[in-house]
Amino acid sequence: MDGVQFPLIGNSIIMATVILIHVFFAFFAVGGSVLSVVAEWWGTKKKDEDYIKLAKSVSGFLSDMMKINGVLGVAIVVLTIGLWSQFGAFLYSMQFWPFLAEGAVFLLLMIFSVIYHHTWNSLSRGGHIFIGILTGFFALMAGFLINGIWAFMLVPGKWMETGARWDAFFNPILVESTLHILLPCLINATLLVFLWTYLKSTKTQGAEQAYFNKMNKFTAKIGAALLFLQPLSGLSFLFKVKSATETLPAPNPWQQITDGMATPFLYTMITLATLAMIGGVLYWVQGHEKGRKALAAASLAMFLAFFMGGFTRERARKPYLVWGTMYMNQKFVPGNIAAPPVPATVANTAAPVSGEQVIKDVGCMNCHAGGAGAPSLTGLAQRYDKAKLMDFVRQPKGAAANMMPPFPGSEQELEALADHLLTK
Repeated sequence: MDGVQFPLIGNSIIMATVILIHVFFAFFAVGGSVLSVVAEWWGTKKKDEDYIKLAKSVSGFLSDMMKINGVLGVAIVVLTIGLWSQFGAFLYSMQFWPFLAEGAVFLLLMIFSVIYHHTWNSLSRGGHIFIGILTGFFALMAGFLINGIWAFMLVPGKWMETGARWDAFFNPILVESTLHILLPCLINATLLVFLWTYLKSTKTQGAEQAYFNKMNKFTAKIGAALLFLQPLSGLSFLFKVKSATETLPAPNPWQQITDGMATPFLYTMITLATLAMIGGVLYWVQGHEKGRKALAAASLAMFLAFFMGGFTRERARKPYLVWGTMYMNQKFVPGNIAAPPVPATVANTAAPVSGEQVIKDVGCMNCHAGGAGAPSLTGLAQRYDKAKLMDFVRQPKGAAANMMPPFPGSEQELEALADHLLTK
């Protein structure tokens, strides 16, 4: 059966779009859950209802947002099964228990976020804060679990020797990558509320304006302080990736980050993060009233830096979906511990009838259908003769080697593929 190809924009773009939207809501779900209970605790300690009011506002948004995020999570699962079926089958099998735990934890997060939002007047303040702490805990656990799965895709580590599910989840970069994910959750959620209260403080008057100014200062101080911790987690993550992957066969994640496909995204992220840091410094130097404009600019830079960081991570594992294990065309690396054995009767069969069938079998259109940054497969006869095209596809060279896997089939299949491509 032929693989599904999403019309017009391609599989990669539709998947990336849904994931980015989901990630935005997920980051706020984690950071916002923590911010809400911190605001409630602080308001209780100071006996100040303004902080309680802020916590109610954030929890209300979180309660509604959880429903949207649940739908987006289901959409990602459906798209993975439909568009990346071989990859999905492998990943869901290898990370079955973390995925199961993630589903359970997310369900508990939804339940407790709804309870937290709807029990402000029916529970004691201490009891309600306890519910908020549980909500924040489950939000952090959800981030930890999904990050462990993602970290495995970048650095499988010892799993490539043992094949053990335990080693797949508890991979070499789990701790550093988790800290590097959860800290931006707190930063982005706090800065997003800071921007909201900043805007509201300019649109209201009287008591409402005083309230929003007060909450703006509260979130600004938290966000500006957290900004200075992010470079530490970033450097810790990069150094761990370096030590875990720099000796692996190229293209490895460290090579892709420092001198490969991920490098432009890394430099863009560093530039944006530096601008965010400068904005944070200006905020503390100038004080709240004068410095909050600089912090607002820093917030926007931080949001963009987060997305650039996501692209950096994704590009760092190319040309693999799971580094060293499965290529972007959803084919296992020959000899990998997860690769199924090839029966002799299959290995020795003749080449397929047509090169068009080879394209389908190898999975060329996973990237070359559009939207994944890979070039069109038309017009190749203007640049290659048959021998040069076969040589390139057999073992891509130059920049293409960072994205395109070696041809996994036989010489007969390669020849049939070249004959077909040269007629397009």
